[in-house]
Amino acid sequence: MIRYIKLFSFLLLPLISFSQEGVRTTVKKEISGKIMIVPFEPQMYMGDIGEKIYIESKWNFKQLSEYFRHQLDNQLKLKLQSIEAPVVSFYIDSTKTSRDLEYIYKSTSIAFDLIDKPSAPTADNKKQQGIKNGQLTVEASSDAKFTTTKLSNNELIPFLSKKYKSEYFVFVNELDIKNVADSYDIASDTYQREVTVHYTIVNDMSKLITAGAAKYRFSSKLNDPKKIANQTFSPIAAYIAAKLEAVIHPKPVK
Repeated sequence: MIRYIKLFSFLLLPLISFSQEGVRTTVKKEISGKIMIVPFEPQMYMGDIGEKIYIESKWNFKQLSEYFRHQLDNQLKLKLQSIEAPVVSFYIDSTKTSRDLEYIYKSTSIAFDLIDKPSAPTADNKKQQGIKNGQLTVEASSDAKFTTTKLSNNELIPFLSKKYKSEYFVFVNELDIKNVADSYDIASDTYQREVTVHYTIVNDMSKLITAGAAKYRFSSKLNDPKKIANQTFSPIAAYIAAKLEAVIHPKPVK
């Protein structure tokens, strides 16, 4: 009997070792706080997608902008939750959160940064570009740039972090939906449109985590706003979530 017990233990040993090794390689670092999504300001929707969409949807520019704003927030919330952290969204029926969102907009500013070299999220008034007198101003440059958020109030992130118990802040800076001029296809009589979401992510120490522009193209045959949002916002949100997860859960160096 003792011999059989020893034999069974010997056969079971490799299985136990393998299971323990598997657990070690799949354990993720838990983040201590929530992830907050800050939706873009309504005037930061840049639509250049023609009258066909307005004709099909019967929506005006303001309605279209708000619909895209809300749906993008929904997709980001869905994808960011896969990081295994609670997500804070301002799309809830609360007067207090509305006031806080207004406070965020007053405590930040829009600037333009190099895509390959995003700078720290602190405002530089001398080089500041952004909304002036209600108009979006862009600095002429041959370098590829994106719209980013700059923190003009040093108390903003500590305030949000304490009140909402948030550790990471995903700022959606701008949404562009534009026609791609050189994409016309004679055979199908169609061209491409491109959705671009400009984003900035900082942590609870106001440190830049990642920033850039996520893009996705779709056919000009698609003119239903709901179908456009369903087709394009999901992969864009997944891309942004993956950028944050790569920082929170970095893959081990082999």
